[in-house]
Amino acid sequence: MKTYATEVRNEFYRENFYAVDLVELHTTTPLYLASGGITIAYDSATAPTAGVNTYTAQGDFMGFSGLTEDFDVKVGKFTIYLSGVGNGYVNTFVDKDFEGRRVVVYKAFLNLQTLAIVGTPILMFDGQLYNAAITETAKSCQINIDCSSLFADFERTTGRKTNNASNWLYQGVVYDTGLEKSGFVGQTEFSWGKL
Repeated sequence: MKTYATEVRNEFYRENFYAVDLVELHTTTPLYLASGGITIAYDSATAPTAGVNTYTAQGDFMGFSGLTEDFDVKVGKFTIYLSGVGNGYVNTFVDKDFEGRRVVVYKAFLNLQTLAIVGTPILMFDGQLYNAAITETAKSCQINIDCSSLFADFERTTGRKTNNASNWLYQGVVYDTGLEKSGFVGQTEFSWGKL
């Protein structure tokens, strides 16, 4: 259960309120993005660069999938959607350096007259970037960045290994030799989908 400062709660219960999402992508060159169509200056304790950072208005930030809270033990995941047209974002996410980097999402309520942040924004998500997909057409480019609360797979079958014997035990078939070479991969790093 989240608790909020009194001024944030009061703003939320108003008949009319203005809320925006502030997104920090802690890539090699940090990206600060804001929904709501206005650029916002904010000093968050989580930002990789100290002091007030400018969260750029919506332009390239198209939105993100829904965030949900659940009492079940599972990895929280969602996707951030960016426009890849006319900016350097594609180069940021083609390289594998973004994987495992931090991502933070805040919900900030703004004063309707001054457009200043009321109280302290609510921390909605704090996790890691783990995958990116770039979709290009003749006229558009979209970058989907997958984020998770931590690197874990709670849905994996306990005790499974990537070798033939484990696979045969699980499937009950001894003819499948698809994992025959998996023991010889060693310390080789593969960037799947980028070769």
